[in-house]
Amino acid sequence: MPTYRVLVRGKFDRPAQAVREKLLARLTSDDVAGPVFSDEGSLTYSHHLGGFSFRVQVDVASGDEAHDQGELMVMELLEREGYPYRDLVVSSTCLDDVKIRRR
Repeated sequence: MPTYRVLVRGKFDRPAQAVREKLLARLTSDDVAGPVFSDEGSLTYSHHLGGFSFRVQVDVASGDEAHDQGELMVMELLEREGYPYRDLVVSSTCLDDVKIRRR
């Protein structure tokens, strides 16, 4: 089964003060070297709390399934944490299609 890297971008939708504090606390307490594609997914954002990105790696049969699974995963995460969101945009890349240039 092909492996896809899925990138979901979106915006926080006017989070309440308590949610803003929760997001900022998570941001300062996490020691993240940078955005990573992983099986469980990683949510990244800046201290401005405008937009966010969610990166996940999935093994599915098609690009449409990759889009659906990535979008569902980020929606479940955001809703579970109580983070309001809007304007989700999904893109994916099949790692089988990536060509590596050897020098």
